[in-house]
Formats: sequence, structure tokens, C-alpha cells
Amino acid sequence: MQLKAVFTCALPCLVFTGCALKQPPVGGDILTEYARSQVPGSFSASHAKGRVAPDWIRSFNDPELTRIVEDAIIRNPDLKAAAERVEASRAAVRIAAAALYPRVGLKGLGERQGMELDGDLGRGIDPASLGSFGLDLTGGSSDTRSEDSSSQRWTYGLGIGATWEADVWGRIRARKAAAKSDSLAMEATYEYARQSLAAQVARAYFSAIEAAQQAANARETLKLYEDYLKLTDVRKNQGFSSDYELAQVKSRTAAARDTLYAAEAAHSKAIRAIEVVTSYYPAGKKRLRSSFPSSLRPVPTGMPMELLERRPDLIAAERHFAAAFHRVHEAKAARLPRLAVSAVGGAASADLDGVGVLDAVNWSLAAGVVQPIFFGGELKAAQDLRTAEQRAAAHDYTATALRAFEDVEDTLDSEYHLRRRQSALEDMVSSSGDSITFGRKQLDEGHSDMFTILRLVGENLAAKIELTKIRAARLRERVNLHLALGGGFSTTSK
Repeated sequence: MQLKAVFTCALPCLVFTGCALKQPPVGGDILTEYARSQVPGSFSASHAKGRVAPDWIRSFNDPELTRIVEDAIIRNPDLKAAAERVEASRAAVRIAAAALYPRVGLKGLGERQGMELDGDLGRGIDPASLGSFGLDLTGGSSDTRSEDSSSQRWTYGLGIGATWEADVWGRIRARKAAAKSDSLAMEATYEYARQSLAAQVARAYFSAIEAAQQAANARETLKLYEDYLKLTDVRKNQGFSSDYELAQVKSRTAAARDTLYAAEAAHSKAIRAIEVVTSYYPAGKKRLRSSFPSSLRPVPTGMPMELLERRPDLIAAERHFAAAFHRVHEAKAARLPRLAVSAVGGAASADLDGVGVLDAVNWSLAAGVVQPIFFGGELKAAQDLRTAEQRAAAHDYTATALRAFEDVEDTLDSEYHLRRRQSALEDMVSSSGDSITFGRKQLDEGHSDMFTILRLVGENLAAKIELTKIRAARLRERVNLHLALGGGFSTTSK
């Protein structure tokens, strides 16, 4: 009858443990109704329509850039550390899930006992016992029927026990779900770190090309100034130029040389940045191409709400909200009754010297309910804490979404203005180059002076420098746009 009562108590536990957990809202459902209503159907800035294309690194049509990014993904230690944190989060999920299953332990006992007795105590020899499972290692009692003699014996045995908490209210499953959500958030954070590393490499790559081109611009201008310096020196000796003109040319020549040195220093710094993220010693020795990629196609942007499903940092924020949601359920369930079932069984023997062997078998099966009554307000405070964390996670998600929309709008708007500036500067470089050619002819014919030529050369150099900056800025902004859109890429992964 006792065994029947135990199972009658435990059976409802087994039934209730199958209840499903409530699922948290996802994506746009986390946003407030007002915030959701403010998101337009398409981006406001000028953009190309169409679905976001994956593998954005290869869209630059630059195998060298693709190879460097792949190298960084494989070798970068920060990314490796992020990957290990993902593995740690997966282990945390298994730890949380372990509480859903029974805990089983095995107990072995081996003991030598001895006692000196005096007189007839009128009691029998107690059988061997394993004691309370997992707590008491005491064997069977000593021989208590003896007259003025010593008693010694071996006691040994083996027992097994199990305990299991029935997850009636979903407290343990909520803890597991929270750990799972945290792990998924860590995976999304890793993916965002992976994309950010690729973007960092690409930006450094284009900055290195920019510095190389600026050095080429300065080198070309320096050679031109040096030619004019020689010409001015000859004209001075012939009486056609003055010391003032010669000093002006020398000054411009020195300035061009300084510009060259600065560009070479910037190039070395950009090279070292690439070497560091690819886990090479930053010696500034890596050789890269010196021309920008060309024939780039427009970048399709998709719709703003699609960012919520695609961008890794938004996915991570969504999973952090889900974890907070499940922890609220866990805190609520902690205030409800807990039901547990335990079972213990074992066999033991006592080998009494000169008497014989006593064997014993023991078992127990029990079920119990514990209802928290007074904890000084701790359980209610824990529920309030988790509820506040959930609300904070919802606000964090909204803020992250707004920043994501801002990132895309900023990069699209920047691309639009940079494209227009590039067109204007290309015209300026071409026209200023023609003016230098015409001015040189007029100088040779005596219809112009050296100051005019120097001014034209300076304008041409300034236009080339600015055009190179704009070209590099457009490429870096394109990288930023791909990162903002969260399109991803399919180079070698972890």
C-alpha cells in the first residue's frame, strides 16, 4: 500500500512535466507598436532595390582581398576566443538541461571494525547496513552479544540511489531555454564579430591602396617640381628668372617631398594593421596591389524590417530578450511547490570473525512536495529583478534596431554624396591636368610665368589627393553598407 501511495503521488508529476513553455515574441513583435509603425517599407536614402546578396567580400572582384579576409578569419586570435565562448555557452546549455533527468549515484562500502566487550549484553548481532545513501558511510553495527571478549569483522556492500525533481511548472525547462537563448545570442555575436573582422580587413586594405596611390601622386608631383626646379635654375642663369622664383619652386618641391613621406608612412601603418588582424608580426612588409577595384555593381538593400531577421547583432539582441523572458518564467515557477521522487537500494554483508556472515538488503522509494513559504521576500524580489531585466532587454532590442536602420541610411546617403563628389573631382583632375600642359606651352613661349605653373601643379595635386580620398572612402562606405545590411559572406569559417 505504501508503494502504491508513492506512485499515486508521483504520477501527476510525470503528466505535468510535459507542459510546453510559452514562447517569447521575436523580431518586430518585440518592438513597441509605435516603433514598429515608424519603420518604412523601404529605405529613405537613394538605394538599389532587390534582395540582399550574400558573399559580399567577393562582390569586390578582388581575389587578393578575399584571400586576406580568409586568412584573417582562420588566424585571428580574437575571433578564435569568440568561437571558444560559443563552445562554452553550448556546454552551459547541457548543464542546465541535466537537471531534467534523474541523478543516479553508486555507493560502495568496505570497512574493518573491532571492539572490546565485557559481559553478556543480551543483544543480537545487527545486520550490515549502507546507511543513508550518499551521506553516511557507516557499515553494520558491531557484535553486541559477547562475554569478556573482543569482536572484529569486515563490513562491505554496494548500493545505488536516484533522485528526480518533476518539472511540474517548467522551472528547469525555462532555465534550459534561457541558457539555449544565451548560447544562440553568443553564436550571433560570433557571426557579427566575424563580419566585423572582414570589414576591418577590407577597410584597412583599401586604406593601404589609398596610401599607395597618394604616394604615387606625391611622387609624380615631386618629379614635376624637380623638373621645374632645374628649369628655373637654368632660366635664372639666363636672366629670365629671379631668386624669388627659384625659392618658390624649392619651397613647393620640399612640400611635395613631405607629402610623399607622409603617404609612405600612412601606407606602412595600413599594412601593419592588416598584418596584425591576420596574426602576422606587424613589420609593414606585406605587399599589396596599388589600384582600387573597379566595375562595382550597386548593392541591393532589401527592406528595413528584413534587417531584424538577418543582421547578427539584432539576432543576438533578440536572443538576449528571449533569455530574459524565460528567466521570468523560471523566477515565477520558483515560488510554486517542488515535487521530487527518490529511490535507494543496496545489499551489504558483515563477516564476523568466528561467527559467520550476516547479509542485509534494504530499499526505499519516496516522493515529496516542498512549498516555499517565507524567504524574506527573496523569491518575489528575484521575480521583480527578472521582469525588469526583460523590459530592459526589450528596450535594448529597440535601440539596437534603430542603430541598425541608422547605419544603413547613413551609408546609403554617404555613398550618394561621395559618388557625386567623385564625378566632380574626376572632371577637376582632368581639367587641371590640361591646364598644366597648356601653361607649360605658354611658359615656353614667354606668355606665362612660373608662379602660374606652380599654382596649376598645386591645384592638380590637391585634386588628385582629394579624388583618391573619395575613391577610398566610397569603397570603405561600401564595406560599411554590407556590414550594416548583415548580408554575410561564405569564406572559410571556424
